[in-house]
Amino acid sequence: MGNIAGILFGLIGLAIPILIIAAIVYFVLRIKSGISLSISYKAALRVYFYIVILVSVGLTGLGGVSTLINVGLGEIVGQEFSYGEVYQDHRELQDLKNNEDYVVRDNRSLSEKLDLEMKGNLINGISLAVIGAFLMLVHFLGRRWVETADEHSDLLRRLYLIAGLAIFAVITIVSLIAGIPETLRYALLEIEPGQESPGEALSIAIVGLPIWVSYLVATLRNVRSQ
Repeated sequence: MGNIAGILFGLIGLAIPILIIAAIVYFVLRIKSGISLSISYKAALRVYFYIVILVSVGLTGLGGVSTLINVGLGEIVGQEFSYGEVYQDHRELQDLKNNEDYVVRDNRSLSEKLDLEMKGNLINGISLAVIGAFLMLVHFLGRRWVETADEHSDLLRRLYLIAGLAIFAVITIVSLIAGIPETLRYALLEIEPGQESPGEALSIAIVGLPIWVSYLVATLRNVRSQ
């Protein structure tokens, strides 16, 4: 669950400065165009919908679906491909057990730890995917209900697309940079089980890439419509 929390906090950490910059740009453009800075209830509601949609996309894809893909990779390729931390922790525990002063508190075998990790990831992945999909559906329908046809390509919509594009571009590029070299080292080098564990980074890249492309296509369509 710690890895999932790290993903979500990282997503929020990326989203907050990008949304702040987008808000500054929005207000500057409104001032330059001579439009009043008063914010209507509807505009605030649209901002809320867009923020929750961004978070729910990350929750569903990066938190839920990528975790399930990581579990699948572990079953197909090998458990050390996805659960390297379990192997590392188990080796460290074995080294500590060789110390006469060490008190044994965990007598579970490596296979038991791997099975527990897999089941925990499976539960977390399904839960986050379902919760995120529900939030995304509700807020997507809510946004469609309050927006008019002209607002589908207005400034606020464009700022949302740019924010989503930037967030998922960074996440995908970072995960590709981490996942591909680790996968190659795992496949080509003779290493101890768990020493290279690219499953998580590769799973995030597999999910993040189509989301990034989707935001890119939507942004380009929005630009062409103008």
